[in-house]
This record gives sequence, structure tokens and C-alpha cells, in this order.
Amino acid sequence: MKRKLIITIITITAAAFMLAGCTPAEGRSAGGFPGRPGAQASNVQEAVEKSFNIKADTVARRDISSKLMLSGDVEASTSVDVYPEAMGKLSAVYIEVGSWVREDQVIAKVDPSKPGMKYAESPVEAPISGTITAVNADPGATVSAQMPLATIGDISKLIITTNVPERYIYMVEKGQSAWISTTAAPGETYEARVTAISPVVNPSSRTLEIELAIIEGSPIKAGMFVGIELRTSTSENSLVISEKAVLSRDEGNYVYRINDERAEKVEVSTGLRDGGFIEITGGLSEGDMIAIEGVSLLSDGAKVRILNNEDAR
Repeated sequence: MKRKLIITIITITAAAFMLAGCTPAEGRSAGGFPGRPGAQASNVQEAVEKSFNIKADTVARRDISSKLMLSGDVEASTSVDVYPEAMGKLSAVYIEVGSWVREDQVIAKVDPSKPGMKYAESPVEAPISGTITAVNADPGATVSAQMPLATIGDISKLIITTNVPERYIYMVEKGQSAWISTTAAPGETYEARVTAISPVVNPSSRTLEIELAIIEGSPIKAGMFVGIELRTSTSENSLVISEKAVLSRDEGNYVYRINDERAEKVEVSTGLRDGGFIEITGGLSEGDMIAIEGVSLLSDGAKVRILNNEDAR
């Protein structure tokens, strides 16, 4: 009897648990699992669209130039070496570097005398008027007609000689403007113009020699080594944007234009490049807002958040 009572209790308990399992659990949601009320919140969170932080700028008009960067040495426009007419000992030198001399002025004397033979001193005269840029011997030195005693130059007119790589030679023509710079005056530039172009390409270096005249009034001196920024072409009042905004793929160049916090992929045609900026010849209009930072993360239709300077900090 006692045994039957125990079996009956166990049976009733098991039935109760089965009924409880069939009862809808509190917190069940459509598409969720019983007993997990957080499932619905998780689905909502996943539905929030991701936005990308970017920096943007507007398309504006300005002049833009393409440039060829070169370097060269500054020289006097006219430079002549002075040779003595006789071999002998240099008995006198009347000049020093920086002295200005006139044509036919005596700048030195050579004593051609030999042991047992006395000759009159031979004067050395300046062949042109100008400034002494080099003196190659001191009194007492032995000189000859093959040894330049001094160099005279017209430093009132300075030129720069440089070489243009063969692939760029058709971008250079007489009269072109250039800007020169030197480490002696950081941040300063001075104007020059192309005045001469060699008619032949050097077959060894595959370069073309050109000459530029420095516009008067600059502090540039003969003998300096300078950088040359040769302007090969200029486009005025053109649409210009930051080069960072332009992406290139096999299909061409494109940018992301921003409209209503959305990125729109726009194919563009480009022109001249200058100092981190690029000319836009098609695809954009003045005033368009475009992404310039964070561009590589975007896709067509992506949601964006434009950072201003305060946000960026």
C-alpha cells in the first residue's frame, strides 16, 4: 500500500512539470527564444546603421599650374678667363675677388726674366669690364699662357644653367616663367625666365640644357645652387579640390560627394596637379561638398558624419 502511494505521488509530480513546460514563457517575443527578454533589444541594436566620420571641403575655383622641379648653378651672364701672354713669375697682382675692373685695365704683371736674361715685365689686362669672380695665383707664383690667372664676370646679370629630362623637353619653351629658391633664404622665391634652350639632347644623360635669366632685384649671387620651379602650364579660374579626395580604380577617378549626410560616388575628370591640389574638368560643380579624409572607408550611399575642427580634437 505504501509502495503504491509513492508511485502515485511521483506520477502526479511528473505530470505537473509537463504541463508547466507547455505554458508560454513570459518575455517570449516574435523570432526570439523563451525566457530571453533581451533578444528583442539585441535585434534593435543591430538594426542601427553605422555612420563614418569624415572631413569634407567644398569645390572652389582658383588658378592652378603644373610645375617641373629642377635645380642648377647660378653663374654670371658673361664670364671670361684671363690668361697672361708670357710665362714667368707673377710679380704683382692688383685685384681680388669682388673687385670691379674696366676693359684693358692692368690687373697683374708677369716677370718673364730668366737667369742671366732680364726682360721687361709683361702686363696682364682685363679683356672685358666686370667683377673679378676668381683669382687663381698669388705674387711669386709661376704662371704660363695656358693657366688662367683670373676670371671676370658680369654679375649684374645672372643666369642659371640646368638640364631637363628628355621626357619633359616639349613642356619647355623660351619665355616661360620660373621661381627659384635657395636654402640661404628659406621660404623666399625669386622670379626667372627661360632665355635659351639647347637645340640638341645630350646623348649620354638624355637631358636638354636650358638657361634661365634671373629677374633683377633678387639677392641671389653667382655660385649659388638653387631649386627651380618651372611652370609648364597654367589653368585660370578652374575647379580645384584636394588630391586626397580623389580615388583611382581601373574604371577611372572618382570622389565622394556629400548630400544629406550620405556619400555619393561621383566619377570625375582631372587635369593639372599642383602642391596637393588637382584640377577637376568634369563631374563636379562649384560649391559641391566632398569628402577629403576617411575617403577610403566609404561606399556609395554610406552614411557619414562630418567632423569640424572641434570634433576632430
